[in-house]
Formats: sequence, C-alpha cells, structure tokens
Amino acid sequence: MRGDSTVKQASKVTFAETDGSRGAREAAEPVPIAKCRQLLRSVLAIKPEPPPAGEEALAESVLAETALESAGPELWRYPEEPDKVADKAADKAPEVGNKTKAAEKGGAAAGGVVAGDPSDRPPLEAKADPQAGALLMSHAWDAPDNWSKYFKAQQFADAKQIQVATGLHHAKKRGLAPEGRQMRVWVDCASLPDAVDQVDHPLEKIEYGPFLLPVRELKRLVAPVPGEALAVFTELRLDEGMKYDSTMEIRTFDNQGRPSKEAETRQVQWEILPGWWQVRSARVVSAYRLSPEGAAAMDQFLPSMEQLQQWCMRLGLKDEIWVEFTIGTLRTESLNLTDTMIGLHGGMLAVVSWNYFDRLWPLCEWAIFCNRVGPGRVQLAADCFTGAALVEFHRVVRRLSITGAACRDERDRRLLLAFLEREFNCGFEHKTQCFRKPAPGVLTAAVTERVVDFAPLERYIRTTAIAVFAREAALFGSRRLTYDDESGWTELANTLKLRELHGVLKKSKPWDWYEDAKRQVQRDPPAAPAADAEQDPELTAELVVAEAEETAYKERVEAWWNGLVLPVLEDERRKAVKR
Repeated sequence: MRGDSTVKQASKVTFAETDGSRGAREAAEPVPIAKCRQLLRSVLAIKPEPPPAGEEALAESVLAETALESAGPELWRYPEEPDKVADKAADKAPEVGNKTKAAEKGGAAAGGVVAGDPSDRPPLEAKADPQAGALLMSHAWDAPDNWSKYFKAQQFADAKQIQVATGLHHAKKRGLAPEGRQMRVWVDCASLPDAVDQVDHPLEKIEYGPFLLPVRELKRLVAPVPGEALAVFTELRLDEGMKYDSTMEIRTFDNQGRPSKEAETRQVQWEILPGWWQVRSARVVSAYRLSPEGAAAMDQFLPSMEQLQQWCMRLGLKDEIWVEFTIGTLRTESLNLTDTMIGLHGGMLAVVSWNYFDRLWPLCEWAIFCNRVGPGRVQLAADCFTGAALVEFHRVVRRLSITGAACRDERDRRLLLAFLEREFNCGFEHKTQCFRKPAPGVLTAAVTERVVDFAPLERYIRTTAIAVFAREAALFGSRRLTYDDESGWTELANTLKLRELHGVLKKSKPWDWYEDAKRQVQRDPPAAPAADAEQDPELTAELVVAEAEETAYKERVEAWWNGLVLPVLEDERRKAVKR
C-alpha cells in the first residue's frame, strides 16, 4: 500500500475465544448447531455459595459475575427510544438505559445495568457459553392489562423480578441445570447483541459493505485463531466502531501481465458502526501490482469453513494486497437461528403473566421448546401472578391465537410464523378476498391471500400450558379435601375438549397424595437430627418430619406427571409436528 492512511478505531477489537476440543466437536456437528454454540451467551443464574473449607474454590470470574437473581426491577422495564430519552426534562432523574433493540427480543437498561440505583451494581454481562444446556428465559416485556386491578401496591417490574428469582431456585431444585456446572440463563436483554441500526434485521438488511482494506490492516483488525480451533464465524466486536481513510494504487497491465510504472490513486474511505459483527465474504481485488486476472484466480473466503486470517495465510497474501469484504451482525445470525438455539437449552424458565400467550415471541419460544426439548423441562415462574388473577390466565389460554398474537416489531412476525410453519403441521390454502380488473381490456382476476391453519399448533400450546400449570397447582395447592381442582385447570381442559388431557388431570389427587405421604413418613420416620444446644429439639424434629412429608408428596406428584401426563403431551406433540 502506498500513500498515507488513517485508521480510527475507538475501541479494542475482541475475538471469540475457542479451544481445540470445541473446534473438533464443531467440525462433527451440523453447521447451524456449530454456529449456535459460537453465538450462545448466558448469564449466571444464582450467586453461588462459597464452598466449604477443604473443597476446591470457585473461580474468581464466577464470584465476580452478577447473577440474574440479584438484578433489580429496572432490568424488566423496556427502554425508551434514544430520541425520547433525549427529550426528557433536564430536572428529571437520568434514565438508566437508552439502549434500543430492533425487535421485541431485547431491551434491558443500558449495558444490562440493573437495580434501584444503577451506579450501585455492576452490569449484567452475558458470557460465551458454547457448551449450551443453560436455561432459556421466556417472558413478555409489557405489563398485562388490568395489572393495577389485581396488584394495587406493586409495580409489574418489581413483581417480575421476585418471580424470576423464585423461579430460578425452583429450576435448580428440579435439576434443570447441567450437572457439575453453575446454572446459567439465556436472557434476551443481555444475551442477544444489540441492533447496530434500524435496518439490522434478517428480513431487511443482512449484509453491510463492501469495505476495502489491505492485508496489513486486515491482520490488525482480525485477531489470530488460538490453537487449532475452528470457529464458524470470524468475529469483529467493535464497541465504538471503526473508521478508515486511505488511498489505493490502481495500475494497468499489458498483454504480458506486466504492471505499468505509473499508478492511479483511488480514495478509500468508510466507517463501520459500533456492534458485534462477523465477516460474511471476502475476495482479493486488483490493486497494487496484482492484475485483475490474478485477483480473479484466487479463492474467495469461505466463512463457514475457515477464519479470515487462515484464508490470508492459505493464499499467501502479501501485506500490500487489497481485500474487499462484507460483514453482517451476529444479532441477525442469532435471529435467523432462533429455532436451533432454543433446542440447545436444557430447560426453560417461563415468566408467565396473563399476557404471555398474547405475545408472538413467547408463543414461539414455548412451542419450539416443548417440541424440541419437552414440556417436562419447563419451569413456570407465575405463582406470584396467578392468585388473584387466576381467571385472567384461564382467559388468555382460551383466546390463544397465533395470527392474533402481538409483536413489538412487525418484521419479527414473518420470521416467527415461518419458524412455526416449518416446525409444525400447519396446512394452508389460498382464499379469495375479492375480484379486480388488473388493467383495461384484461379479464377480472381473483385476489387471493395465503391463509395458514395454526389450529393444531394452538391446540398443542393450550394442552402443554394447561398441563404445566396443573403440575404447579398440584405442587403448591392447599391439598384440602374436595379441592383437587382448586385452580380450575382440569375443568378448563374439559371445556376446551382436550379429552385425553382432561382424563389424566382428573387423576391428580393432592389431598389423597398428601395423606398418603404423611402415613408413609409415620411408617418409616426420618432419622433424628443431631443434637444442637442452640435449637429446640422438638421444633427441629417437627421440621424434619415436615420436610420428609413434603419430599414424599412431591414424589407422588412427579410420578403422576411423568407416568400419566407426559405421555399424553407426547401424543399431542406427534399430532402437531410435521412428519
């Protein structure tokens, strides 16, 4: 490269860390799964307790991480657009976040900052999680209608954070976290990269560029790949973007391929917006002393097969050679791989308020997760909401509609409906809407609309939702005589003509199970606790018996759930999915 160049790069470029074993595993996996492993990021779910003396200490990185259960309610308030935040009165308290998402999936306070006073807490930061198996947190951002009717003294965001923390502990007790690992959670506001601009969406703009850069500068931009790892994406994380300004030499070549002595200079100037990028394509261009024929003969970059720097080394490119490349955002890749990513989670924490099934994103997450992983791995976080507002939950299940579900970003609707139609048995037909004359002298033609029948999928979602709620009702109900269906889920299944589900829900007998659990503990009492001078021995013994009774009762509930309910849900799944 000749001439002066100016590179303005306000922040350090970071490259995803990989290891040799992960590269070997990804090489044997389908490309979509390998891509998802590189894209997956999760946050710590619950702050771990320091290990007892003599056991291996936890890593400093784990101890320093902010856990989701410790987040404040500000995390669950959808951010305002930057221009709206700028219009706030100067005397108002500063907003904790003006970070925007182009779609409904996202929207934490800036940088994931949480808590009543954001300056008091570190940001909620997602870290790479290529092993997968974390919890998927599914939720609706907006408060449901009539919130103040049922909860006059509590804000929705406050109640939601309590519900999240409680649900995480329930999920941990159920063993939904991978064995031997700290429980982690994929949560949209921290795990999904931000949109770089308003058109950053799979259905609008997937490629930015092209950009021109000499190999010398390209090496500085892209970090080397450690070891023998082979990541799927060549990542560029530019927190503050990058600007480039230089000149490129263009020469003419005679019929023997010899370059001219004089060169024409061309100004090269471009800017990359702040964001998390990946290189989508790259090719060598004719510049410096390389002829057009020589550039065309060189292999183009294969993004799913090699890293960009490996490509440069394979071709033996000199520092003065110029490369043209395009980039795309990892956000777009994440959205395009939504269905695959959902299936890589080990459990789902569904924070269900009574507008959850009115939103298309939660509906899509629930349906795909239940199909690919199973409703037995769903942990509800809804007990705080269902008490006074139980009737609202029955209503939302009754009115459930895929086509009528709301979506914050209408561009997401086409994307999500395509996922559902591809995954489930949804027939379609072209219905005539009207007749129009296309032009003078042309016969009238029918105007048709493609209409998809989502009824089988809606039935499956209703069935799994009622079943999961019925399990929670059995676990945490009053267990009084004649109160087997105190939450009304069994009757709702009957009303919606879900006969097989209704049959097994009628076999839920909390009072009988609890009485049987008490008799079982009487027959086989637990071991007496060790004597403790600081505690009342009678009270301690009562607590031990109560815990044993609770354990025996939960075993009966799980036996009913696993032996009777899950087989019915599996039959419903087979009817709903494509074969």
